[in-house]
Amino acid sequence: MTGTSGPEGQWRHTRVPLGKQIADQLRELIKTEGLGDGDPLPSESDLAARYGVSQRVVRDALRTLANQGVVATHQGKRATVSSLRPVAVEDYFRLAVDVDQDAIDELLELRLAIETKAAGLAATRSTVEEIAELRIIMAQLSEAEDDLTRRVELDMAFHDKIAHASRNRFFQSILDALAEALTAERHRGGELTEAAGLTHAETNTQHQALLLALEARDTQLAEQCMRAILERARQHFRDLDSATAEK
Repeated sequence: MTGTSGPEGQWRHTRVPLGKQIADQLRELIKTEGLGDGDPLPSESDLAARYGVSQRVVRDALRTLANQGVVATHQGKRATVSSLRPVAVEDYFRLAVDVDQDAIDELLELRLAIETKAAGLAATRSTVEEIAELRIIMAQLSEAEDDLTRRVELDMAFHDKIAHASRNRFFQSILDALAEALTAERHRGGELTEAAGLTHAETNTQHQALLLALEARDTQLAEQCMRAILERARQHFRDLDSATAEK
């Protein structure tokens, strides 16, 4: 519904809360107007006039959309369209990894399914600029040595760049939603490596091999390299579980 929609009473013909009805209208507005990440919505007063409701109802609607990750609200400023991250899913993944030790293995299974394919796609779809950025990240990763916090940050950036280069927005969105869970997984994996008295040299070597495969535009090799990285990480966690079970 566009233009003014009459008094609020006209929105109350169903049991759906008024704020949710307006949230649905705003979602449709974002779609029909082709608004993207960072684009501003009309002001609360303009939206209230547009839909014939109070500004309080508009604020309720914006709060609903903010909780869903559709918009970002800013004190004293107009709401903007967000990157459409699936916030509820993000919270679920983070909680699952925190409370369930089996979740890491399942998380790595998911990464194998998504990131292996993403690497293959990135081998043919990545730009020269993206390959250059990956080289820079790889050099920084090699220099990070045992600085675990820095290594996790760079490893996340490396894999995120590959997902972006796959040109599949859904791969990117899923990995964005997994960001905190993936960060926790990286930290635990790094700690396991160090606790075992190992260095991060093999990790660096595997990532360098992946980068070379991407540079060569070799889809099959890129997938093989990504799979090797993730299977090695998965084995680290399985070895830990076995050692813990034996105690």
